[in-house]
Amino acid sequence: MDKYYKVIRADGKSPSAEFDYAPYLPNGGAPGKWLPEIPNPRKEGYYVSKYWNMWYADGMRIYEVEIRGEIFPDEQGAEKQVRCSQIRLLRDLTKSLLEKFFKSKTPDSAEGWNEGRGNSGLGNVGDSNTGNFNVGSRNTGNLNLGDFNTGDKNCGIDNVGDENSGSGNVGCNNEGHSNSGNSNSGSFNSGSYNKGNGNSGSFNFGSGNVGKWNVGNYNAGFFNTSSAPFMIFNKPSPKGVSFSDIKLPKFLNKPNPKEAFREASADDLKMVLSLPNFDFEIFEKITGISKSDFDKKLNGSASS
Repeated sequence: MDKYYKVIRADGKSPSAEFDYAPYLPNGGAPGKWLPEIPNPRKEGYYVSKYWNMWYADGMRIYEVEIRGEIFPDEQGAEKQVRCSQIRLLRDLTKSLLEKFFKSKTPDSAEGWNEGRGNSGLGNVGDSNTGNFNVGSRNTGNLNLGDFNTGDKNCGIDNVGDENSGSGNVGCNNEGHSNSGNSNSGSFNSGSYNKGNGNSGSFNFGSGNVGKWNVGNYNAGFFNTSSAPFMIFNKPSPKGVSFSDIKLPKFLNKPNPKEAFREASADDLKMVLSLPNFDFEIFEKITGISKSDFDKKLNGSASS
């Protein structure tokens, strides 16, 4: 079972808030009192972490905690802390944890401050980190949680930049995955300050926009406030049909659709034929699958 810890100041105060833990500290070998219950821990709760070394600073105290109720981890990226509705402080483990973790009382000995191999820096948990207080492996920078991050305070994997929450981001302050740019909230955005997915440009609110300051989906241009029709079989999509309404069978997700077509079911074929603006000539030109191919498959299915 995972152990969780709470790092607080020596005077009993929270390092980041005004809450006073002093009345709830362990006393005489006995656990402290349960802290007041917080009714909505999903949004606001007591923060505890398996990685006390991420939060420790000189002179602070490290307490093992017991948790009541459900726990809610970070929503994006790797877990650095969790929120919960109620905790109590079981015991002060500062001395034993520091002695075990640092293995040396001299900060000049960088190797003694790491748990793992091949680290260059201090306070790393993992292997081959360059920097300080990383949890994971092969990070370059500081305070990363995950693997292969280049920069500082990333939470996830393969980020290049600072303070990304997610994976595969290139830039800073992105929340999501595979963004290229800064301060995107969502995934697969190319640009900055987008809220949504798959935008190319900046300041878009929605998904699939190309340009800037669009509010809606699949717009190409600037300052649009609705969702644009998209092209399908060389014609605009019918009114009321959205991009998310288009469903393709599995054989059209293969690199060689004509070969995969041999295993397609009658339902797969009917799904294709029901696509808006479906055109046999265009479909054959792109996939190599002709109308006669459809007829043979459908007639064979009907007779079997």
